[in-house]
Amino acid sequence: CLFIYSTINYSIIPSTMTTDSSCLNYNSDGIPYEEFTCVYPQLKSFYLEFEQYYDPVPVHHWMADHPLLPMIACVVYAVLIFGGQHLMRNQESWKWRNRMAAWNLFLSVFSTLGMLRTAPQLVHNLTSMSLRDNLCLDPRTTYGSGSTGLWVQLFILSKF
Repeated sequence: CLFIYSTINYSIIPSTMTTDSSCLNYNSDGIPYEEFTCVYPQLKSFYLEFEQYYDPVPVHHWMADHPLLPMIACVVYAVLIFGGQHLMRNQESWKWRNRMAAWNLFLSVFSTLGMLRTAPQLVHNLTSMSLRDNLCLDPRTTYGSGSTGLWVQLFILSKF
């Protein structure tokens, strides 16, 4: 897969894409992708317009331009965890039961929406592409842009 990935010519449309030019979009890096809601127009009414034309490239470039940010966040997190434990060891515990229940509800709703937005693309890819293509093709051409790309990117960023 690594060799195949490094030698992909992005100007070539993957064989799994339809030749219907109305469904072919390009992200801001010029990489072609097929918008899922265009391939299955019956689902289009369930997706917002900004989802259908989402371009993950600017966020990806911003993250690539700021590689120290995750490391700084990890250090700050560790300091807050251990420092917070030290500061709170003799304090009365905070009553955050309702806040934590609301946070967990938000996470559950977010996860459910993400699953509902990415599962159809996953099923489409598994039924229309070989296992090799699913594992080795550039994700920007198969699921990383457009409506599915938005939710994949939100999922990745939620882990930060």
